[in-house]
Amino acid sequence: MIKKIKNIISKKNKLKIVCLTAYSKNIAKILDNHVDIILVGDSMANVLYGHKNTHAITLENIIQHTQSVRKGTKKSLLVVDMPKGSYENIKDAIKNSKFVMKKTKCDAVKLESNKKNFQIIKSLVKKKNTCNGTHRFYSTI
Repeated sequence: MIKKIKNIISKKNKLKIVCLTAYSKNIAKILDNHVDIILVGDSMANVLYGHKNTHAITLENIIQHTQSVRKGTKKSLLVVDMPKGSYENIKDAIKNSKFVMKKTKCDAVKLESNKKNFQIIKSLVKKKNTCNGTHRFYSTI
């Protein structure tokens, strides 16, 4: 994982970083040689399950799909969206992100920032959970 992260950091301001979404082993295998990051996104709610928004995705859904994607991912950094409601407070964020990382062997988790949960994200980073966040339309790694 550290090698993958260092590779991505070395591209900063030099080369484009490519991130695409996968929900299965087969798609991950296709993407793995061509991208830096594979994201298992909560967008599966819309794409796979036909929901109107991403709010219906559960930790169990994310874990199941990430376990499949992990089997097809060897080179890329594997990042998992934490479902809405799974990080409402610091205690839940730490517990759930550790659980997802343990069950899926993903490299990082991604949380949506709403300015109110910055301390939660900061706590995850401090606890050495590999975490990145998105804030509105701006993405940080």
